Amino acid sequence: MTFSLPRFYSSSLILRVNEVEKFLRKWNWAEKFIVGLLAFIATACTFYAAFMRYVFEAAPDWVEETVVYMIIWAVFLIASTLAEEKGHVGATFIVERLPLKARRSMAILTSLLALVFCLLISFWGYRIVYVAYIADERSLTAMRYPLWIAYLSVPVGTTLVAGRYMKRLYRLLFRFQTSDLLEVHELSREEIRS
Repeated sequence: MTFSLPRFYSSSLILRVNEVEKFLRKWNWAEKFIVGLLAFIATACTFYAAFMRYVFEAAPDWVEETVVYMIIWAVFLIASTLAEEKGHVGATFIVERLPLKARRSMAILTSLLALVFCLLISFWGYRIVYVAYIADERSLTAMRYPLWIAYLSVPVGTTLVAGRYMKRLYRLLFRFQTSDLLEVHELSREEIRS
């Protein structure tokens, strides 16, 4: 005996899943666009500073600090995309040799640990940002940038990564597919076998 959802419920569920997938595609695009824009502006600012320094011998003092903050933001934003694409470094040598059920359990455990870690860093990061904002902490350079803006990159980035791990946990628990566990080189190995 098989279980099936009522027709109206299943079509409604499919619409919601499609809406969520559409939102996630936009989220991916927005992250990559913002990171690309930050990298482009940082590169342009660095080129401008080098040009001014060597041609006019008048290097602007605001460029170095601005570029550092843009790169920090880009790194923490792209961490979310890396979590989505399984681009972070992982020790998979032993895990690849485990049976599929054990791998799934290991993936659930590591995703839970990563989620808890990201949520803790986000919580404490937002508290640090709040303190820096209230205390009006500024950088020691001539620009006197508000440091809460730079500090905000950490909790924002880890919150985005936490969202990716929540999605991964959902897929591992409720919408599991073997391809969720296999690495790229393993997928090509599976194609050769079949």
